[in-house]
Amino acid sequence: MKKRQHNNGNNGYSKITQGDKLVSGSLDAKIIEELLHDAFISSTDISKRLKAPLSTVQRRRRYLENTILTRRYEIDLKKQGFRIGELTVVAGNGASKEIISGIFSKYPNYILSISVKIDGAVMLGVLVYFKTTTEIHDMMMGIQSLPGVKRVKFAETVEIVRNKRNEIGRTVARSIIR
Repeated sequence: MKKRQHNNGNNGYSKITQGDKLVSGSLDAKIIEELLHDAFISSTDISKRLKAPLSTVQRRRRYLENTILTRRYEIDLKKQGFRIGELTVVAGNGASKEIISGIFSKYPNYILSISVKIDGAVMLGVLVYFKTTTEIHDMMMGIQSLPGVKRVKFAETVEIVRNKRNEIGRTVARSIIR
């Protein structure tokens, strides 16, 4: 596919044409950075900060939101009185899918997610929320009783520290436009 690069006076932002698809290289990356910093920033504010035409920012933002970005809401479970933890479930050979199914069917109101991990053995990381020690104890005992479960361990999440600068987001944004 033939690429052509243009700079038509848009404040130094280069544009690359790929067929009919226009990719605004560094402008897309800067828009992504702005949105990662504040998902609710207006296109007008982005336009002013980046000194780019509002219509261009609106068009690029719409494209990015439809192809790359996802805005989502989360309930702050701690503010609702819940505690958060992770159960590590060591699964026997070939039993992980059945165990996952069993966990979701037994505890649908407590499970945030389950990730499958491999570290010499298959392990399931079960992200849970609960209010009482009895609830988490009962979950551990119930999961331990599922066929194929070798061991269940628990660790409570005391604090979640997020990188507000979101360097990984910036790195991904820059790699997407290359």
